[in-house]
Amino acid sequence: MLKGLHLTDRDFGLFEYLASGPAFEDDLHARFFNAEGRLVHRSIILRRMRKLRKEGLIGRLNPRRISGKGIGHKAIYVLDKAGIELLSREGVMPSERIRQVRLDVRSIFHEILLTRLIRKIYEGEASRYQVERLYDHLDLAKMAHRKRLKRIPDLRFTVKLRSGEYFSFIVEVDAGTTHMPEMVQKLAVFPKINKALSPIGATGRFGILIVCHTESWMARIQRAVRESRVTAPLLPNFLFNAISNVDNSLGLHNPWFRADGKKVESIFKRG
Repeated sequence: MLKGLHLTDRDFGLFEYLASGPAFEDDLHARFFNAEGRLVHRSIILRRMRKLRKEGLIGRLNPRRISGKGIGHKAIYVLDKAGIELLSREGVMPSERIRQVRLDVRSIFHEILLTRLIRKIYEGEASRYQVERLYDHLDLAKMAHRKRLKRIPDLRFTVKLRSGEYFSFIVEVDAGTTHMPEMVQKLAVFPKINKALSPIGATGRFGILIVCHTESWMARIQRAVRESRVTAPLLPNFLFNAISNVDNSLGLHNPWFRADGKKVESIFKRG
């Protein structure tokens, strides 16, 4: 325990939530600072967050510095070094599930989208599947360096269903900042990357999940994937979705969409 600061169950719940990545102050307020269904006064969460920041447990970024994104939320928080060490030391959760994320004004919008998906992957785990291993961009960059791979996806993870089947996925989150020709070329090499990063002898189905920041951008990528001869052979592997306005509803058991726009109710169905 830290000297001079008593950590509560609420604090540990907040740390576990931030272990997946950054979160808006408004999200943390609604989830952790309420009493009998009513939100506590904002001054209470601000006072507590200042104390946690002072101890190096969490970090903070003001989203108003993010130009052109139209984000109307309050501050953004992330688990800091002391918070990561605390969760690992106390054995609250496996160390491989704790992500160390830098609050960078240039990448925070992209990181928020990615974190939304990661949280939903873990939230659906208890009753539907088991996450065997989840590698984010930093993990993959280290692995790719050893294998001399140049194009790195945002995420790769494998789940084991209750039936014993394995499904592996590469995830690319695009907030509309990648030029379309570059995006298509990147997507085309993902099967090779997946094979290179898979354990020797690994079996199971493989899919490429594309998460976009708006439905209109998703439609543009779907069209580009259909029309490109380098990605056309991979069409059955692609599934698309959008997290419009960084909404938090996306998960593996939500409807996804194929390149032709057809809705897929469950990404674990065959065919």
